Formats: sequence, structure tokens, C-alpha cells
Amino acid sequence: MPRGGARPGSGRPKKPTAEKILDGNPGKRPIKVIEFVEADLPDLTAPDFLKLASKEAANKYPTADVIFAQVAQWLQGTGCSHLISPTLIEDFAINRRAFFECEYMNKKHGRIAKGKRSPYVDMAVQYATLMRTAWDRIWAIVMQNTEKLYGSARHNGEDVLEILLSGGDYENNTKV
Repeated sequence: MPRGGARPGSGRPKKPTAEKILDGNPGKRPIKVIEFVEADLPDLTAPDFLKLASKEAANKYPTADVIFAQVAQWLQGTGCSHLISPTLIEDFAINRRAFFECEYMNKKHGRIAKGKRSPYVDMAVQYATLMRTAWDRIWAIVMQNTEKLYGSARHNGEDVLEILLSGGDYENNTKV
């Protein structure tokens, strides 16, 4: 029975373009640098169905369309927005919003109900896994194709995921 073969993600991770440029890339192949043209950047607007993807705690957590807009705005700042499928951003936004809803229900009803673990706990873990998978794919594209150094996923001194994932009172547009 065959066991071998290349596996996705196995092997030595690729060095980000920004680090190759900083290190000088001595004696190696020329660095592939993608030229970003402002006119070619797509207009990333949230589809209408993302507004419907919010049910519980609409005023406590960001809606899926707000999460989509935050990610799209950050991506346009990196110059890699045209490399990322809007569907990937939609997946991230929907799964993040679903995670928020599960956490809201956990806070409302408790993580343990009648001696058993709440089903919202398992759902929250699944949504968090799906959200992290989508974010890792987005992050890999940005890391490999930008000339800016985003070594620790930081943007203007703030953690990118904290910016995108923080909860707040979105009815009054204030952060908690």
C-alpha cells in the first residue's frame, strides 16, 4: 500500500519576499517581485448576503459585512488584494461571525448545561478552526507577495487579528 508522496505544507517554509530583499539574496535566483498597479486593484465590497449572516447579538459583535470590509481595507493597504479571492475573505468573515454568535450563546446559556457540554462549545471550536484556516491562506499570500515586512502580523503597531477580530458595541460604533 503506497504511503509516500508530497504533502501540502510539508518541507521548509518559503522565506517572505521582504526578508529576501533585506538579506540581499546572495548568489541565488533573482527575487520574484510582483509589481502592483493601483488601477488593477479590485474593488472589494461586501456582498449583500453577508448582511444576512448575522442573527444573534447584532449590536454586540461586528456583522460579517463589517468583518469583510475590515479585512478588505487591510488587504488593500498591503497591495495584495488582487491576489486574494473575495470568496476567501467571505469565508473568513462568515466563519468569524458564526464564532461570535456561538460565543454569545455560550455566555448567555453557559458552557455546561444540565451536566453536559453545550453544543455551542463544539460549534465555536469548528468555526474557529475554519476561520483560522481561511486566515492562514490569506496571510500566506500576503507574506509571500508583499515587499513590506509583516513578520509578526503587525500593522501600525497593532495586532492585525486583534483589529479584525475584536468585539465591540457596533450599535454605537465604540470598542469595548
